[in-house]
This record gives sequence, C-alpha cells and structure tokens, in this order.
Amino acid sequence: MTNSERFIDIYNKIDKYLKKIEAYDSYVNFAQKVKNSNSKVIQRFKDELLSFGELRNAIVHNPRIGNKYIAEPHESTVLRIEKIYESITTPLKVIPKFQFDVIGANQSDYINDILIEMNKMSFSQFPVYDDNGCVVELISTNTISRWLSSQLEEKGTVLIEGVKVADLLTEIEFKGNYKFVSRNTSIYDAYELFISHINDKQRNLDAVFITQNGKSTEKLLGLITIEDIASLI
Repeated sequence: MTNSERFIDIYNKIDKYLKKIEAYDSYVNFAQKVKNSNSKVIQRFKDELLSFGELRNAIVHNPRIGNKYIAEPHESTVLRIEKIYESITTPLKVIPKFQFDVIGANQSDYINDILIEMNKMSFSQFPVYDDNGCVVELISTNTISRWLSSQLEEKGTVLIEGVKVADLLTEIEFKGNYKFVSRNTSIYDAYELFISHINDKQRNLDAVFITQNGKSTEKLLGLITIEDIASLI
C-alpha cells in the first residue's frame, strides 16, 4: 500500500469508530464528530484529528493519475495517525501502568514509623485508613511540615514520641483533595480529573486512587499524581 492508501484506510477506521461510539447519523461529517465527541481520548487528539481531516480532503478531492492519489503523506504522518488510532481504540489503562502496593497508615499508627518508611521508600504522601481499611484522608510532606511548625518549642525542638497519625489530620490544608477511579479507567480520563480540578478549584489534585470499581471502600490497587501521568499524556 502507498502512504496515501494507508492514511485513508486508517482515517476511515477512525471515522467509523467515532460513528460507533457516539452513535452519529451518517450525514455528520468527520470534523463534527471530532469536535462534538465526549471522549477524553478524542479530545486529547482533537487538533491533530482535525488536521488529518483536512489532509484527507486534500488527498481524495484531487484528481487521480493512473487511478492513484497524487498527494502522498509523509511516512511520519502515516505513522502518527496509526498511533493515534491505536490510542483511541485501545487506550492505555491506569492498571497495570500505575499498579503498586500503596504504603499507608492507620490513624492509630505512630508518626515516627511512617516517617521512617517515607525516608526509606522516598514517597511524599500517604493515605490514612480507618479501622475498616478505607481511605479517610491523604497526608503529604506539606502536612507534616505544618504540623512540625506548630509543635516547635522555644528551643526549636519537636517531640514526636507518642504522636499518632490522627494528630496530623488537623493540619491538612485541603481535606478530601483526592479522587477514586476504577482499574479500567483510561489514562486520558484519569488525567482529565487533574485538569478539571485545576480549572474548577484553582489548585492541584493531590492524588487519584485506583480501586477495582472506583469505590473508596475497596482495596487500593495504585495511586497517581499529576507528575506521574503528565509525562504519559
């Protein structure tokens, strides 16, 4: 197949896929399907898809020579539309990409134990569980810093002996600043949670927790921060 034939083939597959997921009528053109799509994946690639629509029109609306298209896309363009088609139809999921054992603490745990783990494992935040193992809050190094500042004695010392994780909860700046998603959520939908939160709240979402069905009562399968996911998107 020539580059133009490969390009048109993938373009038609994308067009057919858009019609299928959005149940568009046959008269709705490609650009309208892209612009009006509710899919976060489609919106992620919207500008490129619209450009591909213009390129497709340039290819098919020009006269052919020897029954062949006279406009030939670059190889890199064909590879790009093939890659986008793959991303659209089989988007990367949050699991297994962000699957790992999340280190957390119970409210009754002593903070010196979790501080040792934070230093050893180099993580900057951890979930706090209730007696049923459900997440009740998220504590970060900023929370710990605020608590330490509030506990400074006149000589600049802080005693953490006997201090429990529950004692830090009052120092959380933005409570409940996290969300839950199911293991089948695409990385694009997960990323949109961070972007929407920034737009709505004017601040970053601390984390997105992953569970089997996106419920807070389920065991954690992983955790995502905006730094983790931004490099993928």
